[in-house]
Amino acid sequence: MKDQQQIDCPCCGQKIYIQPQLLVRGSSFSCSNPRCDASVALSHSSYSVTNKALNKLEKMRQSQL
Repeated sequence: MKDQQQIDCPCCGQKIYIQPQLLVRGSSFSCSNPRCDASVALSHSSYSVTNKALNKLEKMRQSQL
């Protein structure tokens, strides 16, 4: 998947694969461990700040091409 990132699950330490653009649109992502019920998502108050940071990151990427 394009722009897929991974973080460690806060519950079991396995990987949680996320897509930042979907994260800021309200998606949640589940742990890759089938025995773990953990998932991550942004709080609504974080959408704006995170979206701005992702936009700045994309502009930086584009300027380096």
